[in-house]
Amino acid sequence: MVDVTEDLPGFRDSSTPIVVHGDLVGTCYAVRDEITRTDDGIVFEAKDTLLDRLVALKLAWRDPGHPSMIFEARRCGAVRAECAAAIYGMGTHQGVEYIVGERITGTLLGALLAVPMSVEDYLARLRGITAAVVSAHEAGIAIGDISGSTVLIGAGGRLVLGRLSLSQVPAFGPHGQILAPEVVRGEVAPSNPAAAAMIDLYGLGCIAIEMARGAPPFENEDHEIELKGHAHEPPPRLADLRTDLPGDLSDLVEWLLSKHPSQRPPSAAEVLSQIDAIRDRVGTHSRTLRVLIIDDDTARARWLWSLARRAHSAAHVEIASEGTDAAHKLNRDHPDLVFIDGGLTGVMNALELIMYVRGLEIEQHAQLAVIGSNTSRDRTMFENINVPFIEDDETLAASVLARVRSTARTPPRRRKARTTVSG
Repeated sequence: MVDVTEDLPGFRDSSTPIVVHGDLVGTCYAVRDEITRTDDGIVFEAKDTLLDRLVALKLAWRDPGHPSMIFEARRCGAVRAECAAAIYGMGTHQGVEYIVGERITGTLLGALLAVPMSVEDYLARLRGITAAVVSAHEAGIAIGDISGSTVLIGAGGRLVLGRLSLSQVPAFGPHGQILAPEVVRGEVAPSNPAAAAMIDLYGLGCIAIEMARGAPPFENEDHEIELKGHAHEPPPRLADLRTDLPGDLSDLVEWLLSKHPSQRPPSAAEVLSQIDAIRDRVGTHSRTLRVLIIDDDTARARWLWSLARRAHSAAHVEIASEGTDAAHKLNRDHPDLVFIDGGLTGVMNALELIMYVRGLEIEQHAQLAVIGSNTSRDRTMFENINVPFIEDDETLAASVLARVRSTARTPPRRRKARTTVSG
């Protein structure tokens, strides 16, 4: 027996759509041109004859087994931001479910990258994409693929994410898959809700690289080589691609592109906050926050320096690698916040430096924090002298960010005027 249903209008494999140009849907939506066909339905441009505006009209396929379109409508409707298409309503037409939403037009971001952006435009666009992801996450929605192929630039620079566009913008790039390392390596399923936020953070790092060089990281004609790059190879550094961009932004992007989810920033909201601090650094009217990092581990000290700068737009951060240099900068700069490596050795160890700072307390009132290994001995020793202890583990970044921001919110102390002694 031959199944003839696929030849009927409205089935995915049928050559005849459920509606054609000029048909009226829902009493007031006059069908115009077809926009696209997707796995779950077909999208038309239509004219709302009552409100005299163009709309997007998405009709589900008749094929059995497709989920209700209400889930897509709720997904877009839950995100109260410009990155999502507005939803106007739902209904059925000849037994087929449909959604009516905002008609979105513009240009895919990837098509605009042949011309390099200015630093200001780059930072504004990266901030806009990050803010869009934050809005989606706040509504409990994951994006999945964030790339030049899935972000539309509309009128006035509006950014629309493909997953929230009612299929008017692709939700996936040309490969049709998520390229986060943990997904490529098979460690998590791309649809795993517990992994979704960290996957989106990796996507933000990827689009930051794509906007800088005009192509995604690891792009290769051989897709297997590209997958291997995402899974195992170090990503390109933003600082090498665009030397005019802030160095601390490069550090943030490197953090986003960590191969392991637990080593990425804690949230898109945190990333947005750091981008804002980077953008605001020039010409800021905030009071300067002086931070001193005392650490003989050069790599960690450099990382902490960048992290503290991204925590507050007006943070002025210095590094000292040993006690003599630290004492000089303590006296010269009178820092508001001092991070001390608990394992510091040399002319003065961590405990001696703390005593030295406290000897200056009448002048300075500096806030202290010790970074140390996760041992009860270290913790007990520094807690006994009433100095906050920050463990050098996966929580270090969040603790440093919180400490800098907390200090920035503290009313500024009066600095003692410096005296000059002449002989």
